[in-house]
Amino acid sequence: MCAINGFSFNNSLLLKKMMSYCKKRGPDWEETYYDEDISIGHNRLSILDIDNRSNQPFIYKNFILSFNGEIYNYLDLKKELEQKGYKFQTTSDTEVLIKLFYEYNIEAFKRLSGIFSISIWDKNKKILYLIRDIAGVKPLYYREKNGNIFFSTLINPLLIDSKVDLNLKAANYFNNFGYNDLNETFYKNVFKVLPGELLIYKNNKLIKKKFLNYNFNLSKKLSDEFIKEKIKDIIKKQTVSDVPIALSLSGGIDSNILLANINKNLKTYSVSFSYNNNKNLDSIFAARRAAEYKTEHNEINISDDDFMDSLELINDLLEEPIGNENSVSNYFLSKNIKEKVLLVGDGGDEIFTGYNKYRSIYFFSIINKINFLKFLKPHSNNKNLDRFFISNSNEMRLSFSNQNLLNNKKNYKYYNQIKSDEVYFNHFNKKNSDLSLENVMFADIDTWVQNDVLLRNDKIYMSNGIEVRVPYLDQEMIENFLFYSSFKKVNFLKKTKPLLRKLFKNQLKTILKEKKGFNSPFNFWINDKKNINKIKFFFSKEYYISDLIDYKEVQKALDKKYKNSFEIYSLLMFQIFLKKNNF
Repeated sequence: MCAINGFSFNNSLLLKKMMSYCKKRGPDWEETYYDEDISIGHNRLSILDIDNRSNQPFIYKNFILSFNGEIYNYLDLKKELEQKGYKFQTTSDTEVLIKLFYEYNIEAFKRLSGIFSISIWDKNKKILYLIRDIAGVKPLYYREKNGNIFFSTLINPLLIDSKVDLNLKAANYFNNFGYNDLNETFYKNVFKVLPGELLIYKNNKLIKKKFLNYNFNLSKKLSDEFIKEKIKDIIKKQTVSDVPIALSLSGGIDSNILLANINKNLKTYSVSFSYNNNKNLDSIFAARRAAEYKTEHNEINISDDDFMDSLELINDLLEEPIGNENSVSNYFLSKNIKEKVLLVGDGGDEIFTGYNKYRSIYFFSIINKINFLKFLKPHSNNKNLDRFFISNSNEMRLSFSNQNLLNNKKNYKYYNQIKSDEVYFNHFNKKNSDLSLENVMFADIDTWVQNDVLLRNDKIYMSNGIEVRVPYLDQEMIENFLFYSSFKKVNFLKKTKPLLRKLFKNQLKTILKEKKGFNSPFNFWINDKKNINKIKFFFSKEYYISDLIDYKEVQKALDKKYKNSFEIYSLLMFQIFLKKNNF
């Protein structure tokens, strides 16, 4: 929806510099607020009540609000406030939010259903409040410097006029997993406001507290009708908008359930890749489904040249390296989508067991309950044998993680293998990590979904003024169905997501049986001489040399007959990042 920037003193020139990084995120309007103790800037992407009366920073009595995101239940909250005597001059969620805060103070944040990063300044008490939504859909960063606090939707505004050093802990984390779960970014002393975390800045002191927590429905007896209707209600709730919306459509289950249950005219978009004179099957099925529902469908084809030529720009948009080649699909979609709101199916795999690894983990969790020899913990060269003796969810998750795909022990000179007790979590409680599929999926949502999937979505799409909404990662969806019976969400004899297939079978008859996703054919392209030469250039003296990478080992990886595409893409993102920052 927007971008927010600010700091705890008055300086219009600095604020304008910070806001200049966010113009594409909020192209419709920009405004500022100053007093002797604060500077706040807002770049607006107008989605609800597009009239200027809802521009931010929004002032009500002694409170100044600047927030990024959407409050999906704002109409219900508005009715509640009207019953208490509040009057409204706009139809926006912005006015509802600030008056809700006036009524309930920080407890107001617990009443919100939505995606948001929020800043509220109390000019009377001189208190700054910062908070981020529970799932981490909307980013928010901060740093303390010279006795002041600075905050922003993006990292780059916080680096203005500052000497920055590489955070080697974050670099090592990336070289283990392809993303960074730490609360500190790749830049030392620049931190993330964690999902659900509340920051209170008063008298030059910063107080941080975990404020928003999940309240899981642990019932195993939910009716099929309840589950189906709840999913449909959540989808409907997330279509609230005063501007047209679009859908990222694939041939799989998650986006097609969205397609079938969005009761609005919408455009659909999909990505296709052509290679070896073939077209990816996923895009073919997406086009068929779009025709079935009579949507205006747009298919964006990405070539190997497109892919290779976009890497540096994508790295700039992400601000930190993320080793997921789906970033390229996100980027080319964002360049072609004309609507301001895009719904995506991300999160469905983690809630409703969309990965084959979840089937395996469920199997091992069952065996673990009857394995009386699990205390032996042998360490063999056979991962599947070792998994029979794992009784900790985080350890089991790690055995199936990206850490197994990355081979950076030799490529990255300061590599240190991260063990299960060293993984950084926010919501997930390590102390309550007995082996279960639900715990593993929760840990996935708390790590790579947060710090890979959602960051990619926000930073790439918002760079073109597109707000991404993720119905499957709605708080209600997570709370109701993440811990729902694995027995009903896993079927060893059938395809993935049996519960969704059963509930929406009449709407899913013509979908691709096993979704292949937006994954590019990068693993094919890197065997083409033209492309491998382009990649080798990125690791040459003519491009950049860093003391952190062993370029001889990288060369060996590039010369292998059977190349590791995940390893190579992650190394590319890391190398480009190092050059950009002269690290």
